[in-house]
Amino acid sequence: MTSLVTGATGFLGSHVAERLCQQGEHVKILVRKTSNLSAIKHLPIDITYGDILDVDSIIKAAAGVDTIFHCAGSVEHIARYNKLYETNVVGTKNITTAAAKNGVKRIVYASSLGVYGMNGERGNDGSKELKPSKIKDNYCRSKAEAEKIFFQKCAELNIEGVALRPGVIYGPRDYTASYYWFKAVDEDETALVGDGTARFPLIYVLDLVDVFIDASQRSGISGNAYDLDGPDTASLKRIYDLIARELGKNPNYRYYSYPVSMFFARLNRLKVALTGNARDVTVSPFVVRLFGIDQPKPNCRKSQEDLGFSPRTKLEEGIAKTAEWYKKLKNS
Repeated sequence: MTSLVTGATGFLGSHVAERLCQQGEHVKILVRKTSNLSAIKHLPIDITYGDILDVDSIIKAAAGVDTIFHCAGSVEHIARYNKLYETNVVGTKNITTAAAKNGVKRIVYASSLGVYGMNGERGNDGSKELKPSKIKDNYCRSKAEAEKIFFQKCAELNIEGVALRPGVIYGPRDYTASYYWFKAVDEDETALVGDGTARFPLIYVLDLVDVFIDASQRSGISGNAYDLDGPDTASLKRIYDLIARELGKNPNYRYYSYPVSMFFARLNRLKVALTGNARDVTVSPFVVRLFGIDQPKPNCRKSQEDLGFSPRTKLEEGIAKTAEWYKKLKNS
């Protein structure tokens, strides 16, 4: 079997590509010429240079492919909507177009629980109809639009499409959430919204990779979206506490009320809207809501029934494994 992985130089995609190689699959990847290949340079893979916004390059990469793992996308939670739309929606549509040109059988798409919106009502195991136009957050709206068009195009082009909706993904090689959490504890810059105990869905990256592999192999699941969550409850304070134990730190927590946190987050959003530069902006309305208000717990029953979903990695174990990566990175 031959698989194409998009976003293979990134966090999730690199782990998916690595697992496929470990299983003896023929793996192809689509990367930009400016991409950092360090995470996958040791893998026996075929590289095509291109971009998900360049249909011709995707068509070239997808030649002879049975399954596409579409892990590429923008996670800039404070970016302008048009930028998120281009990458997440147009890019996903391009993947389906290229897949149809090459007779690709199945696409497994990395969606997100964000398709419901922040604090949005969760569906019945992923069955709730998405309403992107009613979602205010730019990132969440773009993911909802992308998933909707993904299923529309797959049905139109006779491609088996499966969407996986994880919450926050963490683990080794995560230079977004995980890295910033560890860096905050390491440098004693641990800020919390409210008392820091708001709960949110979180899943360890290798548990998620298990689901991607299962979703590529199981029959009778085309057209379905699956909500995914880890085995135990997470809060930012609990994560910081576990990281502090791994790093031998005693964090001095700084607590900010929800209104104050949101005020500064909206200032950041205004700055990005005016300048177009979202670089190094870590506090956004999305982040404040995610870590400041209890998020609805996903219903993973359908994922369990259809995919045998049973995440194994408890938060304590996942943080310990991520700490090993962070320490090596810091000392390299």
